[in-house]
Amino acid sequence: MSAKAESLIQKQLASGKFATPEQVVEEALALLDQQAADWAKVKAKIEQGIDDIAAGRYDEIATEADEERLTQEILNGLRQRNLLEN
Repeated sequence: MSAKAESLIQKQLASGKFATPEQVVEEALALLDQQAADWAKVKAKIEQGIDDIAAGRYDEIATEADEERLTQEILNGLRQRNLLEN
């Protein structure tokens, strides 16, 4: 293991959050796994957006009125799903 990795592990052990180097490594690997899963979701959303654009499923924002209309649609959708306070 590199000196940098050893140093990082020792830093985590000194924080008191972990009792053993194995716990530090297990947590780090779990976080890497979660990060990979999160990136896969982001990539899928990007691909979906690209497909939507290619199929013509998008709103063109050409004026300030278009921008305001889309903003209100988004806010209303968030409110309906209780993700935004009224």
